[in-house]
Amino acid sequence: MAVMTREILIKALEKTYGRKGMAHGDVEDLCDFVLSFFGYDDYVLDNTLSAPERDIFYNLEEFGFLEPHREEVNIFRGKTWRVNQWVYKKSNIYKAANAPVVEEEPPNIYDEIFKEM
Repeated sequence: MAVMTREILIKALEKTYGRKGMAHGDVEDLCDFVLSFFGYDDYVLDNTLSAPERDIFYNLEEFGFLEPHREEVNIFRGKTWRVNQWVYKKSNIYKAANAPVVEEEPPNIYDEIFKEM
């Protein structure tokens, strides 16, 4: 797949975080934050993240935009070196970005009142 663009990521974040009440400016800041780590790559080394930054990545994992990936490499002297990374789940990001916007109508409280009578 192609490089993750700002436009695609903003659309995906807007349709998830934005629908939960995050302001558009904050969605753009979140997008820029994520892209500042990934750049043109599809992965970020976990050890480059601070604890608060890692919390944001865990939150993005809950929405299905990122996933942790662990790789074990045998190095000289037979020791195992573990490399933890965060990887884009591009299919989920593109799916969220291209999902149609469905406007939910607020429930009519009067219908609920009359149903109970």
